[in-house]
Amino acid sequence: MEIDKKDLEQIVYQKLKKLPEFFREKLENVEFFVEDGDSTHILGLYHGVPYGKRTNYNLVMPDKIIVYRRTLEKICKNRKELEKKVEEVLFHEIGHYFGFNEEQLRKLKY
Repeated sequence: MEIDKKDLEQIVYQKLKKLPEFFREKLENVEFFVEDGDSTHILGLYHGVPYGKRTNYNLVMPDKIIVYRRTLEKICKNRKELEKKVEEVLFHEIGHYFGFNEEQLRKLKY
């Protein structure tokens, strides 16, 4: 399936709005991006200093959470699948933002 970058950005935005308020309030100095990317495995990426490990975190560039459009296009058959996968990717990468490692996220099924 194919999706326009702007369309995918809207999906990301809508999924972020549906996060529980508790989590939305804790998202500080982090920005979300949609990039083309072209990997067979990487759907998203968190780049930054996890929330619980921040000390003297002033005047620092924002952390980044990236959603890779082309990889999602490769694995999703339709829009419904894509929206579900975007939600999973966001929750997974936000989990990294909160300091969870891969093993912990797998146990949580993200």
